[in-house]
Amino acid sequence: MVSPFPREAYTDPSRFARELDRLFRAHGYAAASADDLSRPGAWVRVPMPDDRLVVARDAGLSLHLLRDVCRHRGVALLEGDQGTLSSLQISCPYHAWRYDLSGSLLRAPGAPDGLDHADHGLRAGHVAPRLTSLFAYPAAPSTAPSLPPWLASLELASLRRARRLSWEVDANWKLLVENFQESHHFPTVHPGLEALTPWQDSHSLVEHDGWLGGVMSLRDEVETVSTTGLLRGRRPIVPATLRRLVHDAWIAPNLLTSLQPDYLLMYRLHPLSPGRTRVVGEVFVHRATPDDAGLDEVFAFWDRTNAEDRAVCERQQLGMASRWEGGVYATSEDGTRAFDRWVASRLDGERSP
Repeated sequence: MVSPFPREAYTDPSRFARELDRLFRAHGYAAASADDLSRPGAWVRVPMPDDRLVVARDAGLSLHLLRDVCRHRGVALLEGDQGTLSSLQISCPYHAWRYDLSGSLLRAPGAPDGLDHADHGLRAGHVAPRLTSLFAYPAAPSTAPSLPPWLASLELASLRRARRLSWEVDANWKLLVENFQESHHFPTVHPGLEALTPWQDSHSLVEHDGWLGGVMSLRDEVETVSTTGLLRGRRPIVPATLRRLVHDAWIAPNLLTSLQPDYLLMYRLHPLSPGRTRVVGEVFVHRATPDDAGLDEVFAFWDRTNAEDRAVCERQQLGMASRWEGGVYATSEDGTRAFDRWVASRLDGERSP
């Protein structure tokens, strides 16, 4: 019988640090949303517990991953989580070293003669757009992650962001992915979701590099996933052949996606500590869908469902912090096991579930 990870995988600080290095920095990860960086001078912070990174858009509209620390004496440069720099420059509040938004050092008062400005910039890697997200590559080449076919063919230009929320969960980031990778818990945790997409009509897609997926069928009388199950005039964003299905996908390492007939859900998971994760959730709809087309029914449904997931994952984290031993994969949890195998394969010496 195959067992899941031991409890230390969800609580140990040294294991958590290895995951940040080998699953995030070495692989590249979803760091920000393109919608938050639409104008020159815009910047957003990338949540990372052991670094200070931001993504910024320069005067030429190029995107850059920068380390938000002055190269002179190590002063943190920017305050807050996001903003717009009208000067298109970053100035150190300590000794006035100045950088442009590509990270290049422009001015270094008092610097010794011969200081090579090119070696003292803020660049911390590369940024590449993928879907509606921006992937950061601090140590890896900026190669785009593979995508499931239903996302690869999505017409992104036809979408607009209808909502963005951020919240924190007192649970290890892997528990959130493992929870997302199975629908076995729907009847007990999500009775509202089970009433629309019964878990026994779902199946997993686990033999793919860089993503794992799942497909669920809508009940006959259901048009979409919302409090009413009705489209309410919202424009479909998928072909007619996919409008009776919900397609979920995890994009390595930290992006969760759910493609509904009429909207796209995106969740970025930002690990903050072994037992805490920040979630950024976004809803995208067709540009022709007005705000009064029942979007409140979609938002209310997922507010409730996300709260249910948060509660059960936090209870699981409490269990992991005990002296618990054991664990078993249910036969329906093949997606969860596939994710755990992906994690183990990238951590040297890790037992593969």
